[in-house]
Amino acid sequence: MRISWALLLLAGCAGAPAGTNVGADKGPAQPPPQAPAPAPQGPVMTADSFRPAIEANEAPFRVPGTVPAHLNEEVQIGDLRVRPLEVLEDSRCPPDVSCVWAGRVRLRVAVSGVGEPVMEIGQPVNVAGGRRLTLVAVAPLNWAHPPAGVDPNAPKRFGFRLSGTD
Repeated sequence: MRISWALLLLAGCAGAPAGTNVGADKGPAQPPPQAPAPAPQGPVMTADSFRPAIEANEAPFRVPGTVPAHLNEEVQIGDLRVRPLEVLEDSRCPPDVSCVWAGRVRLRVAVSGVGEPVMEIGQPVNVAGGRRLTLVAVAPLNWAHPPAGVDPNAPKRFGFRLSGTD
């Protein structure tokens, strides 16, 4: 076994003349390779790139009878006072991402005569007189990477609609 190790050591040194440094004949040290430049990205995405999604999200706010409100802002809808109190969940799928689930918004709301129900978009809450209060819209959209021209810190707005008869 000792002979095998000795032969291996001799074989490794056999290619270099005595007294030379085995890596010295390669010239000056080369700088480490630099990382390749990042691949060029596609065009910068702007709010105009997502205009159809933004318009579709804003459309319910323009329907007559829809009343918008920000968090902790009390609004009058018919004879009801409505105040969005807390966003419990906003898992809506961003328009700049492909999702397998659309997500949802859960919002705790103070409603006069009802208390503080948790509302979701499109799911009405029964109020006095057989009427229904519905959260119909939430803006702005969620974004994974907000496009140029979109304020990622814009305050949320909630659109409410009262339906039914007295």
